[in-house]
Amino acid sequence: MTSMSGDNLLSARGYKAMQVHSPLVQYSQLVSNDAYDKDTNSEGFIDIGTAENKLLEDVVLPKLGSLSEGKEDSVQMYYPNLKGLLSFRKQLKYFFEERFHPIYEIDPEELVVSSGTTSILETLAFAIAEQGDCILVPTPHYYRITNDFMERAEVECLPVPLLSQDKFHLSGEKLEAAYNKAINEGRTVRGVLLINPHNPLGDVYTQQQLMDCLKVAQSHDLHVIMDEIYALSVFDETATFNSVMTLPVPDIMKTHIVWGFSKDLGLSGYRCGVLHTRNQHILQYAEKVGIFQQAAAPVQLKLQELIKDKEWLDDIYFPTYKQRLTDSVTYVTGRLAKLGVTVHPSKAGFFAWADMSKYLAAPTFEAEDQLQARFISGKVYILGGRSSYGSEPGWFRIVVSNQMTILQLGMDKVEAVLRGTLEL
Repeated sequence: MTSMSGDNLLSARGYKAMQVHSPLVQYSQLVSNDAYDKDTNSEGFIDIGTAENKLLEDVVLPKLGSLSEGKEDSVQMYYPNLKGLLSFRKQLKYFFEERFHPIYEIDPEELVVSSGTTSILETLAFAIAEQGDCILVPTPHYYRITNDFMERAEVECLPVPLLSQDKFHLSGEKLEAAYNKAINEGRTVRGVLLINPHNPLGDVYTQQQLMDCLKVAQSHDLHVIMDEIYALSVFDETATFNSVMTLPVPDIMKTHIVWGFSKDLGLSGYRCGVLHTRNQHILQYAEKVGIFQQAAAPVQLKLQELIKDKEWLDDIYFPTYKQRLTDSVTYVTGRLAKLGVTVHPSKAGFFAWADMSKYLAAPTFEAEDQLQARFISGKVYILGGRSSYGSEPGWFRIVVSNQMTILQLGMDKVEAVLRGTLEL
């Protein structure tokens, strides 16, 4: 493989990394550079495609400001522990035990703090697999997972297809079938990645579903990576989030849990994620490479204080969050229903996974791309299903965790594009 220009301006591996499809580059950067602002850029893009929690700025910003008062500490002036500040990891232990209900006591030494879950997933890619190996991921899935594993680690994500005809149901049987298919094709499978609650489906998996998948993984000696970043974003009162920490895991040495502050607490800009594993080899590796992806000490100290305030979390933050999230889901699904668009019934997370196939010119991903282009031309960003590695054309992911004024403007633009499509 040669460099991109042939003039040695970029390495072959740099060029290879650039070939991995990235909606973050293709759309999000375009949108953020021309973002809507009611005062300075009223004709800019309405972004209801980027998975950020913007529901509680009025609640969170004053709280963060109060944590800054008189809280300077000399520890933030120097290099932090490569696994994260011990005081922060101790507070995370209490936080996880309170919120995730593990059946065992968490050891702070089995937690690693990093600059977001993206860096953790890449660390795990290097730790569990060799270049060219594979992991199994139910599809559709959060698009960055493929980037996190492929761009630098060069570990491929193989699909476990979930389809609308059976309501995107995840099962151990589907995982087993995907594994057998990969082996028959001569692939080397090292692990499974599950997102619970799910992005973009909003499904919350039962204990039985999780145990079935864990047992399949154990039977083939696979690692299991549990992405639980939406753990505290369940808004359906009939659903219960089951962390893998609550289960009698068949292989604790090959089960790894990822969580971060970006989604549940709306702090994507703080870039802070946490890995929990009891595998000492992976802990040592994560510590070894931690210098490349440390969360800043001032960030850790502020988040430590934030999650320590149980009263604020329980009495103010989470009740307000879940009510606003419920209201947003109800609003968006209601608008889509009037357009004849079916939405997969989600129970958690930020998303309306919407079937817009009736608005496609043909039942193809090329037609989906054309509709995506019309949304972009209409100055509204939502994410097409192909970018989420879905198997069926016409599904789009709408992020509902936005302020209501933005949702209203965004849905107005979505409606205008769809009605305009019918007139073509």
